[in-house]
Amino acid sequence: MAPFLLGLFFSLLLFSSGEAIATTSPTAAPTAAPPLSASRLFVLGDSTANCRDNSRYATLLWLNFSLPSCSNRLFSDLIAEKMGLVRPPPYYTLQGSSSVGTSMWNFGTPQGTILSSTNSFSPSTLSRQVRQVAEVIQILQLGYGAISSRQMVSSALFLLSFGTDDYLRILRRQSEISSNPKYQRHKLGPLLVSHMVRAVKDLYNADARRIAVVGVGPIGCAPSYLQDRSSKFDSQHCVGEVNDLIAGYNAKLETRLERLRSELPDAEIVFCDVYKGILDIISNPKIYGFENVRDPCCSVGPLSSAPCKTACVEPHRHVWWDSYSNTEVVNSLLADWSWSNSSGTICRPKPLQYLTGNELKL
Repeated sequence: MAPFLLGLFFSLLLFSSGEAIATTSPTAAPTAAPPLSASRLFVLGDSTANCRDNSRYATLLWLNFSLPSCSNRLFSDLIAEKMGLVRPPPYYTLQGSSSVGTSMWNFGTPQGTILSSTNSFSPSTLSRQVRQVAEVIQILQLGYGAISSRQMVSSALFLLSFGTDDYLRILRRQSEISSNPKYQRHKLGPLLVSHMVRAVKDLYNADARRIAVVGVGPIGCAPSYLQDRSSKFDSQHCVGEVNDLIAGYNAKLETRLERLRSELPDAEIVFCDVYKGILDIISNPKIYGFENVRDPCCSVGPLSSAPCKTACVEPHRHVWWDSYSNTEVVNSLLADWSWSNSSGTICRPKPLQYLTGNELKL
């Protein structure tokens, strides 16, 4: 059992009504569960889902310095706010019995990936984060009993935002993963999709019933690729080859999720097409109030003493925060378009507001 799990377990023994939890005793009652609510959020993902350390060793594990600044609210942070929650805290910061009653868990980590790396110091992968979710569910079962914990999990929203850092790794020249024939570009999409579908099934088997899967954005339009003089640009001045790979992955993922909905009829599974949303912003910047769709707002080097928040003077005019990640203004638009269908949702077949229990007449 993980040290975190052991610590939380013993905290429960000490603080739950002064008595040890004995599952075999007919007189031992589980802790009263909080009122059944849809306002719970489990976040799994990469640097698009969490820009903070989610491991004691995270600062040693990052594969590059292009990480979203924590002064920016990310997509998952903004969805949490729409659910009436505060910014989801990282998984490893939740300790003690009080964390059992939390409404939010963020298992995401900078440079997290769907696929494992041969590097033994690889950051948190999709499969590892799913296992961490299982640990938390075990703790909820200890604290609230099987029936109440099942209700808590089935009413929560599970938000998965993976794939961006996998493609950044495969597209990076001379990377460890790009040299492996198994991970060649044209083979990567189906492989990533199969792992994502497996994760959704595993979460379903753990009683998750409301699952939102976020696609990958058009990183072929990111400043890092636009500054590469050897790149071939398309009509939108993006690297078409890169965006074609991403679009192909998103299409395959959405198709498999559609099939999964028929296999798991009691689950609500949606796909959020952030690729479509960001590309629309880049194609029509003036409509959304942007002036710069090419350059990063924060362009300081990793060893600079100037924080990005200081170096980026007008983030609201930029689409890109740094080499790969979006500004908070873009994330806010994506969150609005994902939450409601009032202006055309990018989440299919239903907006996230529906999944949180705030059912809409669709």
